[in-house]
Amino acid sequence: MTIKFPPRSDWRHFNFAERMFLPDLNEVFGGRGIGLYALAFLLLLCGLSVLHTFLVRKSAHHIPGPLLARWTNLWLAYHAYRGRRYKAVHAAHQRYGVMVRIGPNHISVASPEALSVIYGQGPRAPAKSPFYDSFVCNGKPSIFSTRDRQDHSTKRRVVSHAFSSSALQEFIPLIHSTIGDFTQRLDEFCLKGEYFDVLLWFNYLAFDVLSDLAFGERIGMLKQGSDLVEIQRAGESSVHENAIALVDEREHLAAIVGIHPFLQVVVNSLPFLSGNKATSGLEELGRRQLIAARGYDVRSPNADEVAELTAEAVTLLIAGSDTTSNSMAVTLHFIATNPRVYTKLMGLLLEASSGQNEMSYEQAKDVPYLQATINEGLRLHSTTAIGLHRSAPPGGLVCCGHFFPEGTELSVPAWTIGHDTELWGDPDVFRPERWLEGKESRQYLLAFGKGPRACIGQNLAYIEMISVLATILLRYKVEVRSQELQTTEGFMHKPLDCWIKLSRR
Repeated sequence: MTIKFPPRSDWRHFNFAERMFLPDLNEVFGGRGIGLYALAFLLLLCGLSVLHTFLVRKSAHHIPGPLLARWTNLWLAYHAYRGRRYKAVHAAHQRYGVMVRIGPNHISVASPEALSVIYGQGPRAPAKSPFYDSFVCNGKPSIFSTRDRQDHSTKRRVVSHAFSSSALQEFIPLIHSTIGDFTQRLDEFCLKGEYFDVLLWFNYLAFDVLSDLAFGERIGMLKQGSDLVEIQRAGESSVHENAIALVDEREHLAAIVGIHPFLQVVVNSLPFLSGNKATSGLEELGRRQLIAARGYDVRSPNADEVAELTAEAVTLLIAGSDTTSNSMAVTLHFIATNPRVYTKLMGLLLEASSGQNEMSYEQAKDVPYLQATINEGLRLHSTTAIGLHRSAPPGGLVCCGHFFPEGTELSVPAWTIGHDTELWGDPDVFRPERWLEGKESRQYLLAFGKGPRACIGQNLAYIEMISVLATILLRYKVEVRSQELQTTEGFMHKPLDCWIKLSRR
C-alpha cells in the first residue's frame, strides 16, 4: 500500500483545514469585508510572531533550517494548518541533516540517540513545552496537557492501575460484547455487497468501547450507525453535531495554536472559531457522560472538580478513539494490499483458531505475527507523525553533541525516525517480520509517545486492535476500493477514509 497526499484543491482537505477560520469569520462579519479582516488578522500574526522571536529566541543559531523558520513560527504553523507538518519537517531533515531549526526556538533532532535525552526520565528530563497549553480543556490541564511534573505524577497514579494489563483483563468481556455489535453491523454490509467507509465504523467502535469502560455507558454510535451526538452549550438550544468532526477540528486548531502559545489568549477570545466551538462541544459531551455515569447525589463533586473531571473525560474520548480507529484502518489496509503478508497472517490465525471463523483475545494475542503486523502498520503510517514538543530544563542540556540552553524547544520527528533507512533498512516496505527479528526495534516505535509521558492507554489500544483485526480477518474476505490511502494531519496523522467491501468466509 502507498500513502497518497491529496492535492490542495481536494474538497475534503479544504474542508478539514480551511474551515478552521474562514467560514466562521464570514459568519461573524456577515460576509462584509472578509478579505480585509482575514488579511489584517494574518498581518497581526506575522507582526506578533516576529516580535515574539526577539523575546524568546535562544542560542544554537548555527543549526540550519528553512529561512522563514529562523525568524518566525509561521513556517511550521503554515504546514500544520495545511495538514502536512510532518512531511515538511521530514523534507527539511533530508535537506539540512539530523538537526534542523523548524522555529526560532525549536530544534528538530532526527536521531535515535536523541530519544533517551529529549524523552528521558528523572528530575533533569525535559518537560512538556508550552505547546501543550493549547490542549487544555475547560481551563483545567489533563493528564495529557499538564506541563507540571508533579501534577502529571499525581494524575497518573490515580488512573494508571485502571489501564494496566491486569486490570484491563476484567474489561475484555465488555470489549468483546461491543465488538460483537460491531460485527453485526459489518454483516449488514456483507449482505449489501457494497463498498463502505470502515474508518467511520472503527471510530464508532472506539467511541463505544471507551465510553463503556470509562463511564459505564456506551455513547451508542454503533447502534445508531452515526456519530451524531446531542450538544447543548450554555445559553443555546440543543443541537446535534458529529463527534468525529468535533475531535478533528479541536485537535487541528490546538496543533496550530500550540506553535504560537502566546496567541492562546487571543484565540480563546474568538468563540466563533470552529476549533473553539468544537472544544466547547466536546466539553459538553464529556460533562454529559460524567453525569450519566455518576448521576446527581449528595456526593456529587463541586464545580471545580467537575471542570477537572470534564477535562479528563475529553482527553479519554479523544485519545481513546482517534488513535485506535485510525491505526486499525491503516493496518487493515496494509494487510489487504500486501498479499504475502495477508496469506501468511491468515494461515497463522486459522491455525490458532483451529479453523474457526472467530477467536478470543487470549488466542489472538498469542499469534506473534499479528502483533508484529500491527506494529509495522503503526511504524509505516505513524499515527503520531510529528515530533512531540519538550523544553530544555534549567541549566540546559546536551543532545547529540550540541548544547541547548534552558527553554529551547526540542522534538524528535516520529515520521522521520519511522522511515530512517539506517534503522529499518527498507523503511518503505510493509514487512512485519522485522518485529520478530529482535526486540531492539521496539524502542524506536513512537506511535504512543516515549518516556514518562507516553500514552497511558496503549494497553487498551493493543487489546482493541488485536481483537478487532483478528475478528475481521477470520470472519470476512476483505477487498479494498483503492490501493492508496489519502491522509491528512491535525494533531494525529490519519486517513481521510478507508473504503472496503466484505464477504463472509
